[in-house]
Amino acid sequence: MSAERLEDAAPSWEALAAKLDTASTDDERAFRQDLESGRAARACSLASQRLFDLPDGEAPRLTLFRDTAAWCPYCEKVWLVLEEKRVPYEVKKVNMNCYGDKPAWFWAIQPSGGIPVAKLDGQVIRESNDIIMAVEEAFPDRPLLPQGDPRVRPLLSLERELFSAWFRWLTSSASEGAQRANFEALLRRVDGELAASGGPYFLGADLSLVDCMFAPFLERMAASLPYYKALTLRRNDGWPRIEQWFLAMESRPSYRHVQSDFYTHVHDLPPQIGRCQSVPEAEELAAEIDGSDGSWSLPLPEDDGSLLQPLQGLGAGADAARREAAERLLHNHEAIGRFAARGLSAPGFPPVAAELSDPNAAPAEEALPVVDALLRHTTHALLDGEGDAGAAALSPDTLSGGIEPRAAAASLGYLRDRISVPRDMSYPAARQLRAHLNGVIEGVGAKAAAAAAAAS
Repeated sequence: MSAERLEDAAPSWEALAAKLDTASTDDERAFRQDLESGRAARACSLASQRLFDLPDGEAPRLTLFRDTAAWCPYCEKVWLVLEEKRVPYEVKKVNMNCYGDKPAWFWAIQPSGGIPVAKLDGQVIRESNDIIMAVEEAFPDRPLLPQGDPRVRPLLSLERELFSAWFRWLTSSASEGAQRANFEALLRRVDGELAASGGPYFLGADLSLVDCMFAPFLERMAASLPYYKALTLRRNDGWPRIEQWFLAMESRPSYRHVQSDFYTHVHDLPPQIGRCQSVPEAEELAAEIDGSDGSWSLPLPEDDGSLLQPLQGLGAGADAARREAAERLLHNHEAIGRFAARGLSAPGFPPVAAELSDPNAAPAEEALPVVDALLRHTTHALLDGEGDAGAAALSPDTLSGGIEPRAAAASLGYLRDRISVPRDMSYPAARQLRAHLNGVIEGVGAKAAAAAAAAS
């Protein structure tokens, strides 16, 4: 894809940055500074440290080694505990085997290569549950494990029983009906335990360690089962207390900002656990999660009740979500452009197990100016919103000329399909960015079609 034919009509990055600054709230303007300082009000996958109330100049006692892509459920439960207890910590990110290599320094502290790992007061702790118990002991403020509560052990056993049933069913096509019935029976038990506690959490009105143990796996069940097995957990009348639990969890900044989305999970699970087995009845739900049914098209539906993955508990309006997506593009546009331009070159070698990861790919250098213009158009549309201004930003009359539809589809589609939550941004922001990337792809196609018709 040559840049020689490009008729660049996209606003400059400088103009877009000024536009974002004008539209942003004070908290949004301070996001990068707060992130760097470790004093941000909420969790963020981009953070390298979380200091909470730690006095200035004092180093955190704990370092968490977690996966770069924020895919690992065992890392997530440790992350959630640290956020809930407001334990100051530093973050070191390490690749999972399914999408990259681990550095030699990590192998030196964790010979098995497994994650998460923590270093607390100089001691290396190599298992997630051991990390959590060490944190609970070392930081007794904000305790998450009620002493002597007889419900804790049976609930933790139920969580493992539910996990095992989900894992067996998800990765097998044998005895489909029996496995589904067994899993649904376990969900009813979970729902019953939440009802018996008075809720919304497993031990009642307050979040506990039990909720932190359930959270990563109920989250992945809610994503994977519609996609592969045509079973919805969210908003299901069969287990209403589980939905109330999800909403209660999503009301907590500690969970809301480390939670992933359905799309990310359905594609990050197979590289971690092996092939997931689908049933034909799941095709329609899978198409919605993948966006292949048009659900990633503008205008996005405003009715939260129509969405497979609810937005209502996440506290982010559409305008704020668009600004978040625009900020991520603006902050790192050069690297993102090079990443998207991989879609116009050959796959990297050697490949990795995660199908949507391609760490060894190289960008199509000659296409970088075109991809940069496409990203500026995307950012412009995000900042103008979904009204008349947003539609105008995506109209054929506004978009740059001389861009081949194939180049737009290949580069922006490559980026769209690899937006990962929460690694890159929140679910509401990812939803907006995916749809706006599609809007630019469609607009470029319409412009090329109009030009071809005029020339014929």
